[in-house]
Amino acid sequence: MDEFDETYSDSRRIKAEKNKKSKKHDWLVSLSAVQLMLACIGIALLLAVSKSSPSTFFALKDEFDIFMQTDMSVREVAGKIYSVLVPEDRTDESADNAEKVTEETSASGGEDIEIYEATQNVCFAPFDTTVDIVKPTEGEITSRFGYRYHPITGKFGVHNGTDIAAPEGTPIYAAFNGRVEEIGHNSVRGNYILLSHGGDTQTLYLHCSEIVAPEGAVVRQGEIIAKVGSTGYSTGPHLHFSILIGGKYCNPEWLINDL
Repeated sequence: MDEFDETYSDSRRIKAEKNKKSKKHDWLVSLSAVQLMLACIGIALLLAVSKSSPSTFFALKDEFDIFMQTDMSVREVAGKIYSVLVPEDRTDESADNAEKVTEETSASGGEDIEIYEATQNVCFAPFDTTVDIVKPTEGEITSRFGYRYHPITGKFGVHNGTDIAAPEGTPIYAAFNGRVEEIGHNSVRGNYILLSHGGDTQTLYLHCSEIVAPEGAVVRQGEIIAKVGSTGYSTGPHLHFSILIGGKYCNPEWLINDL
């Protein structure tokens, strides 16, 4: 009788363990199904956002890159995503000012290009030259070529050059041999100078405190053409340096990073 009770007890225990494993398996299957469904919903939402609002999509992409490099809580991640999807309301005056700045930037070919125009005016492909470049000024790169929020307007777009911070008055050098095609001033670029180098290649230097080379002058590579300043829309003394090939803005760092 004792042997029967023991066998019966073992049988019940084995059956209970099997039921427990079965429930655990069912729970894991259900969890996997829910995760797969949420992933599909997330992908569908991202595709919808990329089509309806490219600027929001790229903003989310930038935030994701930050999430992957930073130790953040779930609440902080959710807050960041919410701030991108539901930006804070601005006063009518600040909104009007930001819109005015955006219009001026677009009209004058300023630092940033609207996201919708980037496919026509910007080239992200790598490139090289047969002539070594002279670094246009000495300093630290503070804003790179590519997608960003403008530090003054807050607008999302494509930064069409490379910002190099340097003390005011630091010399700016011609990157290549060329001719001064245009010098000028406006509220976005500040004092600027545009050089033509032949072969449909140009270099552009913005926010200068002083322009040294006169319009029409032929300049040699490494010759001082201007001085670093903070004119126009600028948060401090720096040179905004752009390279244009065939009318498209290209990333200067393909060249200056090798120096």
